[in-house]
Amino acid sequence: MNRPYKLSVVVLVYNTEPFMRDCLDSLVNQTLDDLEIILVNDESPDDSVAIIEEYQRIYPNIKLINQKNSGGAVAGNNGLTVATGEYVTLMDSDDVVPLDAYEKLYNKAKESNADIVIGKAKILVNGELKEVLHEKERDVWKKEREITDLLQFPDIFYDGFYWNKIYRREFLFKYDCFMPPGMLYADRPMVHKAFLYANKIEIITDVVYYWRKRGETGAKSITQLKGDINNFRDRMESLYYQLDYIEAFGNEQIKTEFIKRNLERLFFPIKSIVIDEEFRDVYLAEVKEFLVTVSNVYDNDIGIIRNLYIYMILNDLTNELVEFLQTDQNGAILEEDGIYYWALPYFQNPDVSIPDQFFKVNVLQRQFIKIEQISVENGFIHINDISYPDAFSVDQVKIEIISRLDDRDKAVYEVKRNKENLLAIEIPLKSYQTNNLYDIYIVFCSKDREDQFRIFNKMLNNRFKKLEFFHENVKRELFFEGGKLSYIVVDTQLKSIKLDEEKVSIDVLEPETDLTFFLKSRGSKDTIYFHQQDDGRFVLPWNHFIEPNRTFDLFIKIFKKGVRLHINQIPKYQAQKVIADGFYNELYKTENNNISLKTSTTFRKSVRRLLGQT
Repeated sequence: MNRPYKLSVVVLVYNTEPFMRDCLDSLVNQTLDDLEIILVNDESPDDSVAIIEEYQRIYPNIKLINQKNSGGAVAGNNGLTVATGEYVTLMDSDDVVPLDAYEKLYNKAKESNADIVIGKAKILVNGELKEVLHEKERDVWKKEREITDLLQFPDIFYDGFYWNKIYRREFLFKYDCFMPPGMLYADRPMVHKAFLYANKIEIITDVVYYWRKRGETGAKSITQLKGDINNFRDRMESLYYQLDYIEAFGNEQIKTEFIKRNLERLFFPIKSIVIDEEFRDVYLAEVKEFLVTVSNVYDNDIGIIRNLYIYMILNDLTNELVEFLQTDQNGAILEEDGIYYWALPYFQNPDVSIPDQFFKVNVLQRQFIKIEQISVENGFIHINDISYPDAFSVDQVKIEIISRLDDRDKAVYEVKRNKENLLAIEIPLKSYQTNNLYDIYIVFCSKDREDQFRIFNKMLNNRFKKLEFFHENVKRELFFEGGKLSYIVVDTQLKSIKLDEEKVSIDVLEPETDLTFFLKSRGSKDTIYFHQQDDGRFVLPWNHFIEPNRTFDLFIKIFKKGVRLHINQIPKYQAQKVIADGFYNELYKTENNNISLKTSTTFRKSVRRLLGQT
């Protein structure tokens, strides 16, 4: 190829063999043509390189660079140095890129002649997509924007990731926008410096990156090592590095806006001071040293709790801070002389004497939102009596229901006042696609801001774990996962469930490769999975699980969640009884018309019959 590539993708490779094929498959199948793929092996000890070399034999646009172990920053810089694309990007080798991501980013760059184009990211956890946790990062990607002056949208500084963006290569080199070698948090210095010098930045709302979160089984990522002293010091080094080049840029207003949007990051590891005294001493000393340099340090949007952290750190209230971190950071909203306060611990406590102004309520938070009841009735989800403190000026309240599989699948409903003048809403069940999983948000809109919150179980007076119901032959369930409300819609129809002397078998109308069924013991909570045979049937032999006098509930697993099987999912359902291996086994429906399986000894069954018990 004589002409340069449209885009060069630099992939940082270290110890990611289990995910290497997923990463490479997402790159070699991109819809953007003229793509250069550069993989930089940082002396990875696993077999990642063998997989890369296998792909190299098939795809001539793949290049491999081997370097002595020097860290991700050096690997990324080395890859950028050899890249020949008009635009460049970086990614980690355990992550995945949607197949049309780079085409969307590149087309936007060419259409607008932008130096940087940014897209939306999602977290990938065990095959399931979730929103990036930090709300302010998500808000950067919430709507399309064209930025020619950072003061038009200083919230862009909340986004410090290198991998959800493409950059004009010539521009990066002109302004020396690279990662500082040896620094763990090296992405933010590179990205934010590029923001400073870009003539034009475009933001698109398409998802362009899946950021894999590996969970607790593997090595912890950088961001999971919140309490590690060296990790914290590197975080501070990254912050000071950025302040140095922002000072050199020479715009005091941009510097102020940058600091305001980095204060919150100081408190990511703060709870570790409770359990680690050595970390406590280092953390408090370094954070205080930084905070005293910030003019108008409380003029920010990080909320009451974090500003209380600042006050206690600056005033050496170490014991009070440690105690505060261990208490329930909640309290009533109180009104005094027309001003509303959040009565958190230490509010108007004469022994601590924190000024009342630090408890003054300015920004709506999820702790202030109350919901009297959520129920399901007559084909509708009912959310009744939504309230929030009068301190907040709210023009409109909405409910947003967004698919976890595709956030373009989204429904928005305006909450209105009912006859009792209470905020309430009815949401039709039939509006949602089957075999889908949705997250439920409440949104408060005012003239100058929009606050979106996942509905949280502590908002509710009528606490529940889940509401199961059937509507139009589709199993539906409202449930709380990690305290947050979701809605699952399952439309899997079964031909039959059969018991015989050898096994339990399930026959599905339309077998799917990712479908799973399992039993869960009510007593021990043990989970026993069915095996799918070549003919599509799911089978579980008795001798794999049977024990006397146990009750098992039957579940279908969908989107990593178990949902109880309901008789409406089996048009030809019938109760069954069979004796197998000396046990009496009975398939029956519960009071809620879900399906369960009971095992007992034949002797015990005979005694129960004599006593007239079922």
